[in-house]
Amino acid sequence: MSWEKSEFQKPKYPLASLWYNNDMTKLAIIILLFSFFIGFQKSFAQSTPSAQIINVQYDLPYTGILPDNPLYFLKALRDNIYGMLITDPIKKSDYDLLMADKRLGGAQALFNKGEYDLAITTLSKSGNYFYQAIQYAAGAKKQGENINDVISRLTSASLKHQQIILQMIKQASKNNKGILGVSLNRVEGFQVSVQAIKPN
Repeated sequence: MSWEKSEFQKPKYPLASLWYNNDMTKLAIIILLFSFFIGFQKSFAQSTPSAQIINVQYDLPYTGILPDNPLYFLKALRDNIYGMLITDPIKKSDYDLLMADKRLGGAQALFNKGEYDLAITTLSKSGNYFYQAIQYAAGAKKQGENINDVISRLTSASLKHQQIILQMIKQASKNNKGILGVSLNRVEGFQVSVQAIKPN
């Protein structure tokens, strides 16, 4: 006896109902969307950075008082004035890298204290200093100066910054993971930029 569709055989479930009503277009779209969603989840899980954390042998400097201290603005003012007095591009690169490292350490300390917004702002400032350090190193190269040592420091620092940000991402909430991911991508770009100005 052949199986035939009848009023008594109408399926109870939505997907089966689409098949029963010969609405194959909608059924195909749902299947495709479901497949895409599953594939996206697998891709996201594979790209989770927490498993990629490595220990980089590069010591961060003492950060001193943190940006949540009422007197921090005096420290920031002092740092800015001191930086303006440096004219040698290699020394300026080293100084900006020092500032980037200090801001990174400060961001990590703030993050551990639960001051997430201020930590992310401080991390962004760290990236700004790191960018300037690379620019001054590139300028020194154009002037014919030997930048091998500064390139070595910038390379190690870029790896250390990635390590710290990955640790922060591992501990972060879902909302903060995305913002920290932007900072991580930025530092990864710094690493590429440093290699691009590396002397042959």
